[in-house]
Amino acid sequence: MRRRARGFLVAVALVTLAALGWGWRRRVLRRREVVLGAGRAEYLHYDLVDLRLTTRDPALDARLRAEPPRVAVTRGGTDVTTIAGLRELTLTRAAPGVWTARWPVPWNAPTGAYVPRLVGGADLSGRLRVAAFHVGRRAPSRLPPGFVAATLETVRPLAKMRVTGPGGARGDWRGLLDWARFLRADAFWMLGGQSPGEDGAVWNDANVARIPEVARECRARGLKFGVYAEYSLTMSTSVKIDGYEYAREIRDGRPVVTRAISLRDARRPADVAAFLKPFADDPYVDFIGLDYIRNALGGDELAEDFVAEMPGVSVPASWPRLTGTERMTWLARKRILRQDAAFLDAWQWWRARRAALIVREIKERLATDKPLWAFTLTWDKGWQHGQDPVMMNDAGVDVDAAMFYEADRDQFSGMLKDWHAYLRRGDAQVMPGDIFDWGLHQKSPAGPAEFSRRLRAARAGVYADGPADAVFFHDLDRLLNGRLGRWGTRGWARAARGVADELKSSAAQEKRP
Repeated sequence: MRRRARGFLVAVALVTLAALGWGWRRRVLRRREVVLGAGRAEYLHYDLVDLRLTTRDPALDARLRAEPPRVAVTRGGTDVTTIAGLRELTLTRAAPGVWTARWPVPWNAPTGAYVPRLVGGADLSGRLRVAAFHVGRRAPSRLPPGFVAATLETVRPLAKMRVTGPGGARGDWRGLLDWARFLRADAFWMLGGQSPGEDGAVWNDANVARIPEVARECRARGLKFGVYAEYSLTMSTSVKIDGYEYAREIRDGRPVVTRAISLRDARRPADVAAFLKPFADDPYVDFIGLDYIRNALGGDELAEDFVAEMPGVSVPASWPRLTGTERMTWLARKRILRQDAAFLDAWQWWRARRAALIVREIKERLATDKPLWAFTLTWDKGWQHGQDPVMMNDAGVDVDAAMFYEADRDQFSGMLKDWHAYLRRGDAQVMPGDIFDWGLHQKSPAGPAEFSRRLRAARAGVYADGPADAVFFHDLDRLLNGRLGRWGTRGWARAARGVADELKSSAAQEKRP
């Protein structure tokens, strides 16, 4: 019995010693282990990937302080060049044993696995554990093929509006919907939110109370209905809304306040979401929209934010001593002179990221699954104006209404070529559009035929791998009251209807077995 007890005690002692030995070994291994990875498993195209190297080894941490580690990001075994030509980043010490860097996801980067790679530095063979991260892509809510939208961009009171319909009868605002049906439109999208209102109020409320009535009338006529708000640009050079930060630009060496709300204003996303929320919750409203999701004017007030957040931006050695105005002046000169390609790439990407983050916040506040559309300027895929269709898609935009206007014939061809080289159908849902305005078609002798030619070209060529499924016509107020030349309302309307008929016929043929 005693022999058996002694054996049991010996066994317990051996097990205890083994456990202590294994625990000690595990602590040693953990102390020696170095981990290189990212803060999250997946990122989207507007993200700055937070790369990090971590160690519990104080001696290694001290060696890294003497020679900070550098990191690259690989895909398929090849180093990736990202925004501003960056291929390597130097990690900085964020805390004891924690070294970090921010890596901007490249423009429309392929989805899939990306692996950080330590460049040079201390010999960590056998100690380094590397974790991959993924770049993903949000799937938008899809429009049916052949979809057409007609827009209205005015806040003139609907209650006072008199409209001559396609049949010649003169009536009230409902005539707008008659024209939408004449154009073969599936949806009527109207401007609802514009700033400022009377006496410095946030919103012009001329039509706000009537929007639910318009939505119900659209439903009765078989039209989808959408309402949108303008985000950045306000419609007054003199009236400023209390509590907002306005964008600034440098003129004659001085910062001047513009009529656009700054992209960094913290209050505007909440105000826009609060305006749109009742419509997002209205069962008769099918779409929610946004316009001017960019720094429409100015942007020099963003200088310090840009430099602080965006990796790879070189600033003058005197930067810490410069005043706020001097820093804004530096930014203004860099972006206006356009001599530093890496700087411009970083500036355009960073602004597009800011715009995407605004969209994401508004979408989260709306808490709706209704499709969200946004208007995008088409110069250089939107980059010149701080917009990117891929970032917009990932942030929550389901339909990117690409404004292929305010360009001459050669500029239009150049813009379309850029889009065609950049996008494929699965990257973002783009809806090309053109405007009812002879002047913005350079008073072409072809008149509305040039309008329809451009729309057909945009639909056919906006993607590299096939046509767009939808188009929009902008806007019905211009169709009725704008610069139309000798062709008048009916001539431009017939041109648009021809485009819609072709689109719908093509969609119907594709459905056939």
